[in-house]
Amino acid sequence: MSPRSLMGLVAGLFLVIVALDSYFIVNETERAVLKRFQEIVRTDIQPGIHGKMPFIDQVLKVDGRATAYELPAQSYLTSERKLMDVSSFVIWRVEDVQKYVTVIGGGGVNTSERMREIAQQRLNARVAERLRNAVAQRTVQQVVAGRREVIVDPDSAMPDENGELTARDLGIGDGSRSDDEPLETITAEEAARMDPQHDAREQLMVSVLADVRGDALEDFGIDVVDIRVKQVDWPSEVRERVFDRMRAERARDAARHRSEGREAAEIIRAGAERQRTVLLANAFRDAEQMRGEGDATAARIYANAYNREREFYKFYRSLQAYRETFRGAGDVMVLEPDGDFFRYLKSSTGN
Repeated sequence: MSPRSLMGLVAGLFLVIVALDSYFIVNETERAVLKRFQEIVRTDIQPGIHGKMPFIDQVLKVDGRATAYELPAQSYLTSERKLMDVSSFVIWRVEDVQKYVTVIGGGGVNTSERMREIAQQRLNARVAERLRNAVAQRTVQQVVAGRREVIVDPDSAMPDENGELTARDLGIGDGSRSDDEPLETITAEEAARMDPQHDAREQLMVSVLADVRGDALEDFGIDVVDIRVKQVDWPSEVRERVFDRMRAERARDAARHRSEGREAAEIIRAGAERQRTVLLANAFRDAEQMRGEGDATAARIYANAYNREREFYKFYRSLQAYRETFRGAGDVMVLEPDGDFFRYLKSSTGN
């Protein structure tokens, strides 16, 4: 190859490289800024094809879509000085590209992934601080169950058309508050505007979101779309003690129920035994009375029969005695032959 041809090939390659580096493409999901000698000359570049000065201008692209990530679980103290593990997640996106690139990528960071990691680390610190402050102002019941209980100022509570105070005037809540948890006092006008479904946890997340959103947008150019509490749990070192206490409470309740059951069983058993004794005594009394009446009737019948025909009665009774006495073939009796027992054997008249 001749020197002229080689120079032409090099010049052609150089022109191709210059042409390729003289434009850039921004996708619909991206936000971009144009830097010239580390100075931002164009910001918030819209999607499409744009030109730039080759080898001088530098394009920095960031993801313009909303990004969701989970914060590691951290331990926070409630207003009752109880430790809780709170897991949350954050949804955010880049709102001010110039500030985001200047603040997050000011240390020479020029990759979108690295800037996202740095932004999430800084957001973690802000969110953790706000969550710690918000949880410290609430009880375990409010953080876990999310019920917000308030009481209306009696001076501002107005009776209804019947002249009585309604349940809403007396308080709002589900009755799960313990005796040592104070109620928040509000006016009747505030109670009328209050959403019954708006609980304490929702209020916690709304307050944290409002604080973090303003600071993040002003400091980093980041719009925090939402912050949500994912899970609230006891720490691992406390969880076993909580479970042991729950087991002890359940065992105590079970023992109480068993003792109450045994007591009720003894009462029922004693009542049944008493009824059985009374029934048997009444039955024995009635049986003896009927037996006595029967014996009296039989004795009267026997007496009447005896008085009607005494000789026949004596004869009949003697025959019965003979039948019972001489039932077996080998029965032997040693008696005087002249006794009264054998007189009807000698004569039918008994003489």
